Amino acid sequence: MTAADPWALGAEPRGAQSSDSDGRGAQVPKARVPAADGGGATWQGDDEGLAQLPGPRRHLDLLEADLLSGRSCVWYFPDPFVESGRADFFVDELAHRIDGVIAVPGAVSLTTRGPSRSERVQLPESLASPDATRSVGGADFQDDPYGDLLSDLVVAIGAERPKASPSAPVPASTLQDRLAKELGVTGDPVVALADQAAAGLAPHTVFVRCWNETSHEEAARVLRVAVATFHEAGLSGRAQPRFLFAARAGDLPRHVLGDPGRSSVHWWWKVWNRLDTEVLMAWRSRGHTDNPAGALLRRVTDAVVAEVCGPDIDRALALRDAWGGGDLDSLRAALAGVLPDERHTEAEYEPSVRMSAAHAWAPDPEIHDAWADGSVDSWDGRIRLVHGHRLLDSRSNELRVLVCHAQNRVLLPLIEEARTALIHLVPELLRKGRHSLEDFCAKARSQYKNRNDGTTALPDLHELEIGGLSAAAYMLNLTSPQRHRLRSLHTARNTLSHRTPLGHEDLVALTKVLTTDWTAK
Repeated sequence: MTAADPWALGAEPRGAQSSDSDGRGAQVPKARVPAADGGGATWQGDDEGLAQLPGPRRHLDLLEADLLSGRSCVWYFPDPFVESGRADFFVDELAHRIDGVIAVPGAVSLTTRGPSRSERVQLPESLASPDATRSVGGADFQDDPYGDLLSDLVVAIGAERPKASPSAPVPASTLQDRLAKELGVTGDPVVALADQAAAGLAPHTVFVRCWNETSHEEAARVLRVAVATFHEAGLSGRAQPRFLFAARAGDLPRHVLGDPGRSSVHWWWKVWNRLDTEVLMAWRSRGHTDNPAGALLRRVTDAVVAEVCGPDIDRALALRDAWGGGDLDSLRAALAGVLPDERHTEAEYEPSVRMSAAHAWAPDPEIHDAWADGSVDSWDGRIRLVHGHRLLDSRSNELRVLVCHAQNRVLLPLIEEARTALIHLVPELLRKGRHSLEDFCAKARSQYKNRNDGTTALPDLHELEIGGLSAAAYMLNLTSPQRHRLRSLHTARNTLSHRTPLGHEDLVALTKVLTTDWTAK
């Protein structure tokens, strides 16, 4: 695996510099910088950290629930996920949750692997410690909006994980023979599993990694036979043995499964979400700032990073380190520095225009191949390319739209708060003797008259928009700073409403407006 491997989140890029301490003795993650070969930088924690993120945890919970209920499962991964070794990690993570797992040794082993987990950079001690419930990497969670969630997540990260992976491939033999050997029986291992469960023994869960098998037809046959045998034996629910077949799409094509009946199919699809990226960035805090406007600017910057990276969670921290805010050109340049080399399949892929495709439980046929080669995923209700190479094209409007989405997500609720706060002050700010509250409302509502068909009631004071307040602002005793704040809010609201992101200078000015009271001098 090269540094450009898009799934190598645990691999350390060449030329990366490390920082072992934050100056107070606390261990912090190693720095993330673009690799010398342009392959991009990645998160320098071990995969245990990823397994604690909300998306993967939810995905593993669903698999665990199915297996414990007695259902056999097929678990599909994208090809690069398997080739990098990360799929093996998540299979091990699932095995750690379940008692009585039998991991069948493979007939072959993949030669294209990422670094072993022992070779990957470990999480900092502060993150791996079971006592690290309120502070990570020197960052205090006490005032962090994710503090309670992170406190729960980090506790389990340092726990030792038993491996379900077989120690080495065995000489070529059938899957059935290898399973019989693991069970210590000479007959049909599926029948033996059923007999053991019928005798009251705790049911086994058999894990098979199909990327280490030579015959997908045999793997599919074993699954079909097992499901039928356990059903015919009258075994119910949790008393029933079950199989987990982890596979790439090419290892176990759906057509060879037939109708698996009482088994479930799971896909590594729609697993990553926005919250995963936000939690990951919260784990690696930028540090404390006493400047409220600066803190808000960081929130906007982090939201842009999450939106731009989308399902490419590996690049999120690298991009945030490379880009601390700025215009679109600076963002595009920073993104170019952390992305891996573009694969031809990404360049050829055309995003689906069907909204339902992003919400389907599995990749649709039209995008199945692109999903299998790691090019696309469903993220936040949209089909997204995993890597943002298309965003580097200055002729495209896509990066601009993503930045606008991120700014809207953070800023519009705060603009609304500022609007509400101003409305509460309108009665006392009126120019007494010259204008009444009715005059103010009438003027503010005037902008609606051309749009009103006469059937919709005009808004009352508390429903007036920023534009209406600006139109009637001459009736208020506003100071120069207050007028400036109102103009800034009006301009920002209009700009964002037309899917145009705020420029950096306008954004900096708006963060100051949104963190200043109307009554401030």
